[in-house]
Amino acid sequence: MRDLRERMMLQGTRLNSSKAAIDNMRRVQAQSGLGMRQDVLTALQRAEFYMDESENALKSGDPAAMRKALDSAEREVERLEKFLGR
Repeated sequence: MRDLRERMMLQGTRLNSSKAAIDNMRRVQAQSGLGMRQDVLTALQRAEFYMDESENALKSGDPAAMRKALDSAEREVERLEKFLGR
């Protein structure tokens, strides 16, 4: 569980970094009257959901569920990072 907890913290850091960049991009685009792409917003919502699921699995002591949620979150974070050119 310790390794999964560390993975969750690293994944959370990556997600927070991507979220901050996307929030900034949303503000800039809104000033020009534009909106953010829906697929990016959806990926962000899914990543946040999976991170919440991994935290719930950690609290309940379910490493298999935590691993599955982290794997799903990682895919979404990778989508966000790809969009951001990272």
